[in-house]
Amino acid sequence: MPKLTKTQENILRVLNAAITNFNQAEQYLIKNDLSERCICSKFAAYLERALIGSPFEDYVVDVEYNRGYDGKDNASKLLYGKKIVVDLIVHKRGYDPETGFDNLFCIEMKKEYINPDLRFDQERLSIMTNPYEKFKYRAGFMILVKADKKQEEYGLYIESEYYNPVDY
Repeated sequence: MPKLTKTQENILRVLNAAITNFNQAEQYLIKNDLSERCICSKFAAYLERALIGSPFEDYVVDVEYNRGYDGKDNASKLLYGKKIVVDLIVHKRGYDPETGFDNLFCIEMKKEYINPDLRFDQERLSIMTNPYEKFKYRAGFMILVKADKKQEEYGLYIESEYYNPVDY
């Protein structure tokens, strides 16, 4: 297991704060089996609040943001020649000619109790966090919403590799 950078440690703090606050206030959505998009967009609001006061307060949270690729603001993100959409991203909008896109982290969210096939999402997170690919997210997360528990479980992707965040 690699040692996390200070940025990655701060990303985990922000994510954990958002999950904790979401779990305290939004169990209705999970217990009543609302759609994944509903749960995801509500979680985005908690993620935005968690960014306030963090080192990332100048970043924005977008749901199903599908633009910004290959140095072009309006270009669709592509993987294997097909358009892709990630459930949530934390980034700075727009392209900077000197630094490129500033993509902090991305999230795929699934309801575990519908028995989802996670292979494509896991592969996508691995590629999006690969420093040699064009996406350059510093971290990626697979969040599984569980109907029978308050806590969501998640997996952490750093530089294409999966890690269990419990180990950190």
